[in-house]
Amino acid sequence: MPTSTSVRSPLGGPVPDAERSAAERQRLTDLFHRHGNDIYAYVCDRLGTDDAHDLVADVFLVAWRRLPAVRPGEERPWLFGVARRLMLEHRRLGATHAALQTRLEGIGEPRVAGMEAVVDERTRVAAALQELPEPDREVLLLRYWYDLSSKEAAKVLGCTTATLAVRLHRARRRFERVYEAGEQQDQQPAPEKTFTIYARGQV
Repeated sequence: MPTSTSVRSPLGGPVPDAERSAAERQRLTDLFHRHGNDIYAYVCDRLGTDDAHDLVADVFLVAWRRLPAVRPGEERPWLFGVARRLMLEHRRLGATHAALQTRLEGIGEPRVAGMEAVVDERTRVAAALQELPEPDREVLLLRYWYDLSSKEAAKVLGCTTATLAVRLHRARRRFERVYEAGEQQDQQPAPEKTFTIYARGQV
């Protein structure tokens, strides 16, 4: 991902900022530093790397244009919401989620014994996620992979926290069933927080 904090338009030109204050420019820079990598990873998980750079630039272009309307403290879910809407407009049939597998496998080397078992479990987690319907996969990623709160994830998905709770519960149940089906020969039940643990790299 580009490290520059200079947000550019889809046509490649700089965003006009002659009338913007230094404080607003600094706020956008801070938002980019705090959330840019996560937004980029979120887009890559959905679209792959080919289109991610341009779409992330568009996300921060929207942020620049609407910065005064974004409440302090609500920037993270707002940015995810913008990214999601832009991806829905941009997404083409046949898009894959291969980046998720790559990212799971790219988590740092295990710091505990049994590296082979840990890697095997990461593979099973990724495989289980791939078999889930898109809405289930999305709610799990937002809540556990990107560590958004229930309130933040609900805002991104455009639903109430109550609806989010129901969707999350159902998605976790489906994930557990798929996960357990994939490890029937191991004689070990899927731990309740398997997805959370490996999504956050706590191994």
